Amino acid sequence: MIDWGALLVPAAVLLVVPLAIIVGYRRSVGSIVVSGALAAVTFAAFWLILGGTSSFFGNSDNYVIRMLIFVGGVLLALAAWILSLNAAAQARRWIWVGILLVAGYCTLAAIYASFSIQPCFGPLDGDLACPPLDPFRQALTFLGYLACPVAALVYGVYGARPFGRRVRRLPDGLTVSSLRAEPVTDAARAEDAESAG
Repeated sequence: MIDWGALLVPAAVLLVVPLAIIVGYRRSVGSIVVSGALAAVTFAAFWLILGGTSSFFGNSDNYVIRMLIFVGGVLLALAAWILSLNAAAQARRWIWVGILLVAGYCTLAAIYASFSIQPCFGPLDGDLACPPLDPFRQALTFLGYLACPVAALVYGVYGARPFGRRVRRLPDGLTVSSLRAEPVTDAARAEDAESAG
């Protein structure tokens, strides 16, 4: 028999993506900013407070909470990546598309590396033996985790704006005609005024 109560919490983690999109719906890039910021905060908490992926091996206290925080961060990072790639491609900001692609793949590579290159050995007395991790490698992995959420957040805040000078708008009622149009003479204006009157 399936314990449906135990499935409610993992199923609720899947709702972080639609929730982030709904919260940021008022701005065109609001969902990107919300999901990127939440993913960055989630990954920072996962690595700095909970100890990163090395906390999965060894101490089993709060394993489910650590796993849910990790999965929620990955889902939010993927949502931020996909939303920002879509927005950058639709806006034809190809430099941002390239930056976001590289940042997303750095994050995916860091996630893969953090699990595939685990220096833990087989069980000794019923427990895994994990030597202390190299701080430089942990810092690189942590920065890799943050690459995609931070790039999406920066795109959401700054990248959606046009580069260079701001586009100026003409005041209401003022129009600009082409220089190639035939010049309008005073006689033509008089004819237009008579036909309108």
